[in-house]
Amino acid sequence: MSTGLTFGTISALFGLSHGIIDQAQYSYLVAAVIGSAVVPTMIANFFFLPRHLLPGDAPALEAAAVALEAGPRA
Repeated sequence: MSTGLTFGTISALFGLSHGIIDQAQYSYLVAAVIGSAVVPTMIANFFFLPRHLLPGDAPALEAAAVALEAGPRA
């Protein structure tokens, strides 16, 4: 993750400092680079949380996870 963040931000800064992109494009690129690192990490933490290592009632935690994955009822 940190390699992608580093390369993406340095590449965007290079483009900005050499006049290849303007300030608005730089802002969008940096936001996209950060988002491309943060969003997959959040998704992975949600779906691949080691629930068997959490203290407390494991069956209740599993039921809550299934309910969250099912989404709202219509």
